[in-house]
Amino acid sequence: MAAWVMIFMMIPCFCLASGNWYTVTDEVSAEMLGLPDDEYTGTVTMTFLGDCTLGGEEKKAGQALSFASRIAENGMDFPFRGLKQLTEADDLTVANLEVVLSDRKLKKEKKEFNFIGPTANTQILKEGSIECVTVANNHTHDYGDEGYADTKKALEEAGICWFGVDAPAIWRSDEGLMIGFLGVNYSLTGNRAKRFAAQAEKLRDLGCAAVITVMHAGTEYSYRPPDNYQAQIVERAVKAGSCLVIGHHPHVLQGLVLKDDVPVVYSLGNCSFGGTTFAKDNDALVVRAELRFEDGELKEIALTFYPISITSDKRHNNYSPCLLTGEDAERVLKKMAETTGTDPDVRNPDGSATIKYCED
Repeated sequence: MAAWVMIFMMIPCFCLASGNWYTVTDEVSAEMLGLPDDEYTGTVTMTFLGDCTLGGEEKKAGQALSFASRIAENGMDFPFRGLKQLTEADDLTVANLEVVLSDRKLKKEKKEFNFIGPTANTQILKEGSIECVTVANNHTHDYGDEGYADTKKALEEAGICWFGVDAPAIWRSDEGLMIGFLGVNYSLTGNRAKRFAAQAEKLRDLGCAAVITVMHAGTEYSYRPPDNYQAQIVERAVKAGSCLVIGHHPHVLQGLVLKDDVPVVYSLGNCSFGGTTFAKDNDALVVRAELRFEDGELKEIALTFYPISITSDKRHNNYSPCLLTGEDAERVLKKMAETTGTDPDVRNPDGSATIKYCED
């Protein structure tokens, strides 16, 4: 096996989040991270957000209803203001960042939609208490490798961790518990599958007590998962030892299944999505995952599904999602259950729903 040179970047925490983040860009010894706490007992709370496009098409940036115009009018805290009661109250928040962040004039790739925003938009993530993003998706290369490099550099300079196809990430709690994150885009075939398996093994070798796979895959606007690629990714993620799989890309919500005792959420749908002013479906999900450990071993995963609208303006998408309650929340939960046949068994007073899985 070829030798790796590993670089770790410690990402500072924001708001009420705890612990430290590291992007694993190559290989390093476990000593650089510090010894893990093999006897950790407690619960880690994390929040997952779907597709977040903090920008849009260049040709539309000056329009009155564009993402850029909304930010100019309302400030950097506008996109995630309706979700901060979740993101500020957890240990860590992970979002799918589906945009290029660059201040340069770059040549865009030949495709239907190319999304870009200024590097200053990293402040939106910080204002939203989002400490880590996955860049494993089909828009972070909209402006080629240069745009991708600019995006990662902007995140690093802002103190926001990233992980993607080319690098996993590790979150280390203040007590020493480590959780690894793997990013997948579209499929896991050939060399992609080999790299993914090697990354998962490395996270375990470094001392991660749990590994989570975040996949960007599926058929757009389909309410019937899984498609062939989703099924392939889930199978290989489970085989690699993932304890949880969280998905997005279809732009609509898809539901929950249990695959060989591993919870799989196929699609959260959109979140703060600057790619369109009029979305085909405003319903989406935010997922709160609580991982309970005893003596260093994962014993239980509780998933709470929070129904959201991707817009707080019913006339059009204003890129500021809000939590739903009452009949609206129940309608979204029903839609989620219909996609896979699995319905969370506990309804909560705030409109969310919870299901628990024991690892014993």
